[in-house]
Order: sequence, then structure tokens, then C-alpha cells
Amino acid sequence: MQPTDKPPFSALLADVMTYYRQECTQFQIDVFWAGLRMHEFEDVKRAFSLHARDPDRGQFPPRLADITRMLEGSTQTQGMRAWAKVETAVKSVGAYRSVAFDDPLIHVVLMEMGGWVPLCRAAAEDLPFKAREFEHRYAAYRLRRELPAFPPRLIGESEAENRLNGRQDYQVRPVLIGEPEKAVRVIEQGSASATLRITDAKHIAGDLLARLSHDRREDAA
Repeated sequence: MQPTDKPPFSALLADVMTYYRQECTQFQIDVFWAGLRMHEFEDVKRAFSLHARDPDRGQFPPRLADITRMLEGSTQTQGMRAWAKVETAVKSVGAYRSVAFDDPLIHVVLMEMGGWVPLCRAAAEDLPFKAREFEHRYAAYRLRRELPAFPPRLIGESEAENRLNGRQDYQVRPVLIGEPEKAVRVIEQGSASATLRITDAKHIAGDLLARLSHDRREDAA
């Protein structure tokens, strides 16, 4: 939702609480808004309606967790759905092209697992283990409602090769995976610095020894 959606969202929540003969406080509005603002307004509106028709929970006023479950499913289900999208992209796009998913959390998890190319080059018998690792990592982030900084795209072999050859002017056209509009937003909002840093331990050790030596000389003086 956009900031302009907050007034109609507040009115919607007030109507929902009136239906359940409950008072709608500003605190409730702020909590629901913070928890649901990443969704589209019409989807949120539909979720409240679905909750009211739920034969198990519908007789009680909705909580944020109820509406989130309606919109997203359980964290385990979310992880499985996200992996299904990844697996489809691995089979249809492959390691050569860079990709941008419509879900930035997919970028975060795949970077933690080593990146796009190693996943695409993994042996077929290893994919079930990759799937479980991905789903567990993804679900953990969803459970914490956490989204770290993410790269705008996952780099494929073609882009990586051009970078190694010094072709900084190489025009990257990643394959968009999922809803194109959302994938474009991921590209626009991603951070080029949100990648796994790899540093040679020899340089760290050398710097550390130099600092220790300098401190000892100062102490001796």
C-alpha cells in the first residue's frame, strides 16, 4: 500500500471492528498498517472479508496474524512457494543469464547460499537439500518479518565474465522472474553493496599484527 492508502485503510479497519462491536483505536490502526502495508489495499480488504467468513476464526475480531495468514499463508508455505519459483527459474533460465525475482527476500537467501550460478550448477541429486536449506532460511526471515539489504539482481555467468574482463560498460538486462512490475521494483530498490563480502584472511592477519606491533611499541615508550 502507498501512504495515500492509509485513510481508506483506517476507515476499513474501523468498519471491521464495528462489525465485531469493537472499538478501533489508533494503536490498532498503526499496528495493522505497519504489518500489512507491503500488500495491496484490495488484497488486504479481501483478506478481512475472508476472515469474517472463516468458520473457525471468523466469529472473533481479526488479529494481525489472522490477516497475515490469509494473505501469505504459513512461513513454511511461503518458503515452499518461493522455492518453486526459484526451481522453475533454474530450469528455464539457467546459470548464463542474470535474473531479478519479484521477491527481494529470494535474492537475500540465494546470496547467503552462494549465489545464482552455483545453485544452477548444482548436481540434480543435491537440489532436494538445497530446497530444504532455502525453505528454512526463507521461513526464518518471514517469521522475524525481516528484510536485509538485497542486491538488485543475481549475477549470471555472462555478467560475471564481462566484469572479470573489465567491461564495466556491459549493459545488464536481467531476466525478470515472477510479476514484471514487482521485479523491476526489486531492481530499483536493491543495493549494489548488498553482496557477500569475501576478504583474504592474510590481509586481515597482516593488518592485525601491524596494529599489535604498533601498540606494543607505544606501550614500551
